[in-house]
Amino acid sequence: MKLTTIPFTRFDPGNELARAYLCEPERVLPLFGADYRDPRSLRPLVDRQGSRERPRWGDLLAQYNQEVGGSVENARRLDEGFCVVSGQQVGLLFGPAYTTYKLLTTINTARVLEVELGVPVVPLFWVESEDHDWEEVNRFFWKGRRYRIEGEVAAGTPVARIDIASEPFLAEMRELLGETGEAWDLVRPEKNIARWHLRNLARLVAGQGVVFVEPALLRDPMRPLAEEIARRPEILDASLQRETGYPRPLAPSKGAYLFHAQAPRRRLERGAPVPEAWSADVASRVVLQNAAFPVLAAVCGPSEIAYWSQLRGAHEAFDVPMPAVMPRDAATLVEEGIARDAARLGLDLEAVVRGHASAPAREGGDPVALRLRRLAREANELSRALDEGLLDLPKNTDRHFARTVTRLETDLEMLARRLDDARAEMAGAGRRRYDRVLTELRPRGVPQERSHSLFPYLLRHGPGLAAGLLDSFDPYEIGHYLVRL
Repeated sequence: MKLTTIPFTRFDPGNELARAYLCEPERVLPLFGADYRDPRSLRPLVDRQGSRERPRWGDLLAQYNQEVGGSVENARRLDEGFCVVSGQQVGLLFGPAYTTYKLLTTINTARVLEVELGVPVVPLFWVESEDHDWEEVNRFFWKGRRYRIEGEVAAGTPVARIDIASEPFLAEMRELLGETGEAWDLVRPEKNIARWHLRNLARLVAGQGVVFVEPALLRDPMRPLAEEIARRPEILDASLQRETGYPRPLAPSKGAYLFHAQAPRRRLERGAPVPEAWSADVASRVVLQNAAFPVLAAVCGPSEIAYWSQLRGAHEAFDVPMPAVMPRDAATLVEEGIARDAARLGLDLEAVVRGHASAPAREGGDPVALRLRRLAREANELSRALDEGLLDLPKNTDRHFARTVTRLETDLEMLARRLDDARAEMAGAGRRRYDRVLTELRPRGVPQERSHSLFPYLLRHGPGLAAGLLDSFDPYEIGHYLVRL
């Protein structure tokens, strides 16, 4: 494994504020709670988190993580220690690779902060199991196609309540990706979609000390703050409306900043009482999470960085410490065969990953194809002459003549293209090879990590690939990794 880093000055992270945060942080750090670049600058946050009253999670999280495969030991350490938190919605076969990269960044950041600050720091990963966008959850992209689990799910059903047999989907994936590979042991079938995803992640990072949490665990301990958020929605309104100097991804909610969590999941009206089964929306979740846990840093992607910039006011109003916002590691995996294809085409890997590559221009063309195109042009000229009434044809032959000449022109052009493609393929510059490179490194026109799961790479390179990435990634090296496998 060989890593090079593409600076975010050359790689678009996805939005203007995230670019400033990653490339010129001094411009936007006043919008946030702490400076992510220096671990020791978080000492005041350690003091504040250590002195405030907070829920005691040890027993509850220990029992939960015993069930799902997380770290029981670190769940108990959380009562006297601190944490680095991140999270993501549920996905199939680990979800998009950036979910895994978030998890790896969380582990590494916790390790660094524990050493630098001299206090226990636990990696905490929040699985957003109450998300109700089944279409977004139910997708696995590979080779330009989307695969999904077949089954009827009522609109608005939280993922935690979706029970569908995963065996048929796994059987289809085994046929698609190959029967062999130790990574299949990481994704053992389970009926509940949220629990299946969670246990898959837990098996992937077993032994790395990750504590997992789901939103439902917060309902009783955090009800007082949820009720305050429901009573005082104007606090979040004002925070989201505060000028940042950049586009603001979140707008004030027309309803409450909480949902009724039972199916169908629905937003509460302003002034409505908080039900027993409540859950947070995107804005209130951040505040509730940071109030619930002793968070020193939150690992975020570019979109999250943008909306976290709108939430400092809410943290201050609810007297919740705002942690440092740590950019997640980003990466594109380049397998050897793809690297060879790119080299044959004269493509720069960085340009491909950044979306700046174009298909190599063909030099000249196949000589036979050139002659076929001359014939095709003559057929086209005959067709035009017929349309303009310039041909003297025997009676009742014009329609047959027109059809034949048009078909001849089409067939000649098609044959010429095939000859050109074959000639280009022989020279190592075939369009299919170029498309293959793009499908692997820039699938569907987006960075690989936003489309492809890490799972197929684990199948081909072994589950140890995840540990190799964990050891190779550095949360304080800000940039997009190009990983040669």
